[in-house]
Amino acid sequence: MGIVPTSSLADLETARTLVEQALADLIAVPDAALDQAWTWPDHGEVDGRYAFFRILEDLEATAAGIDTGKGGRGPADAIVAPATVARWDLIGTLVPLTATDLDADPGGGEWTIRQTVAHIIASQHSYGAYTAWYRDQGIRTGIEDLPMAPEDLGDPAYDEAIAADGTPDEIRRRLHVALDDAASRLADLTTDELGLTARWSELPVTVGFRQGRWSSHIAEHAVQIDKTLVWLGRQPSEVERLLRLVSIAWGRLESRVWPGAAQSDRLAMTVDAARRAAEIAASVRAVATTAAPG
Repeated sequence: MGIVPTSSLADLETARTLVEQALADLIAVPDAALDQAWTWPDHGEVDGRYAFFRILEDLEATAAGIDTGKGGRGPADAIVAPATVARWDLIGTLVPLTATDLDADPGGGEWTIRQTVAHIIASQHSYGAYTAWYRDQGIRTGIEDLPMAPEDLGDPAYDEAIAADGTPDEIRRRLHVALDDAASRLADLTTDELGLTARWSELPVTVGFRQGRWSSHIAEHAVQIDKTLVWLGRQPSEVERLLRLVSIAWGRLESRVWPGAAQSDRLAMTVDAARRAAEIAASVRAVATTAAPG
């Protein structure tokens, strides 16, 4: 292995210092300020909470640019790949929950967990349907030239009122389909098309922004679910915390082969890793079950 150039280490230290300062600034923001207005430069006014997600989105967009630059995957794949990490983080949170947990009322007019998950699923379906519509408009000159999107582009099966109906397994399947279908629908986006004009919350954005928003939107509402669990007085056990870490780790691995076609060797390695995980999980459950009476 070659020696890392001193100049590269210096650049990395500079970047780390900047990130550490950003974290110090963010931790100083009180919760009460998250609902206050924050101006997203060159776009418009949103709340302070979104500022955190804007940072997240930009970091992920940068990572997507790096992946694309290596020639390993196209821009349409790279920009949405982080969404599957967020997907599995969310799933890791939901796996231990029962139907009773999903429907418990946290009070204060807050959503139940089922309602939050329904919003995630319905929104993900809409990202696919409406981003495809914005791409088809082919507008580059400015938001004023972009017509308003129709209100009936989505599949009624993904209406927010019913998107999380059913058992936990059915909900999880619907989440998978919403993400995978949106990724397939937009798999041929080019770098040029990612720069087309679009809207998000009535603000001027690009098609690329909407694609990059998948991951942060899921993460945003995963935080909401964490807060809901606190309001319900349900603290995660150590096993539940560990399960979530495993789920996130799988999401990171999956992001290397999702959403587009991966090199066969990478896909084979991913499948083998999943198989090993299943074998280990089965064995540890067997041991725990055997040891339980003692």
